[in-house]
Amino acid sequence: MKFRLLCFASHLLVSFVIALLAMWGVFGVWYPSPLDVALGVTDVFILLLCVDVIVGPLLTLLVAKRGKNTLRMDLAVIGALQLIALGYGLHIVAQGRPVWLVYNNKYFDVIQAYEAVVSAEELRSEFSLPYTGPLWAAVTPESAVLGADASYRQDSLVAFNSLASQAVMDANPIAILKRFNDPAKVDQVLKQYPLADGYIPMSAKKQSLIVLVNKSDQKLIAILALAPW
Repeated sequence: MKFRLLCFASHLLVSFVIALLAMWGVFGVWYPSPLDVALGVTDVFILLLCVDVIVGPLLTLLVAKRGKNTLRMDLAVIGALQLIALGYGLHIVAQGRPVWLVYNNKYFDVIQAYEAVVSAEELRSEFSLPYTGPLWAAVTPESAVLGADASYRQDSLVAFNSLASQAVMDANPIAILKRFNDPAKVDQVLKQYPLADGYIPMSAKKQSLIVLVNKSDQKLIAILALAPW
């Protein structure tokens, strides 16, 4: 029994380390906060990790036996199945990662990888589908006639900086936030960003967000989990 517990503990430790690396990749790179909550990936991915981390070591606990001829093969199969399950889960999560934060008609759209319309002929490195975090973009004035659909089309996008001046100047006054959020919470959050003097709404699948801006410097400051409307 002591041998089995040792194998279980070792497998659990390795699984835990791999899970931490996966969490860093998903929440630290693909879905930076608060986009993880706004897109609803948190609960799904944590559940996937818990199942993967627990089931593998439990199977090891069942099969581990000192002197067993097939022990190495059994552990290799369990490890392979565990990695396949984790890889499949990461693949699904990757398909939903935010790739573009697109300014279009006075608000931002969060565009996920599976939604983006990209063709091989129009592929440009600046608006590819990055795995290193979402890119800030804007819809060209010429493409704005397409409405909301323009946010999903790679050929409609330009770097956000090219339209940043107008976007920031059109931002909503900070005071409006208190109509849709607890005023005390708004005041508490804004203490961390004293230079913020406006906000731009950001639309996402599960929860809308805001982008704080500084109009005088024409800069984006932070994305926050406050209701914009």
